[in-house]
Amino acid sequence: MKFKLLLDEHINDQVAPALRRKFPSLDVVSIYETHLAGLPDPTLLEVLDVERRTLVTRDVNSIPAYVNARMRDGLTHAGVIFVDSKRLKQTDLKGLIRRLVEVVEKYVDEDWTCRSGWL
Repeated sequence: MKFKLLLDEHINDQVAPALRRKFPSLDVVSIYETHLAGLPDPTLLEVLDVERRTLVTRDVNSIPAYVNARMRDGLTHAGVIFVDSKRLKQTDLKGLIRRLVEVVEKYVDEDWTCRSGWL
């Protein structure tokens, strides 16, 4: 599997284990399972780019600007999947997991470098 995911602080920490149960070979971690929690967004995007790990986030206020700044500076990013909080409420864990399962099934073998999408 090429697809590697990091679920950020805005994603419930129960989502990563649920995805690993569904896809045992999927490399998916919650930010709470790493040393990355609390990093500033630009630093997090840099680390994820090096790790080739796509970010899953509800942060639609600052992440797009940082992603655009990286692209403007000639840098890459490892991909971002934005969760639309109007369509998938913070409390709708099952809905979020279901949508992420669909994304993994569809894109598991694809490179997400410099790509973004919405749930």
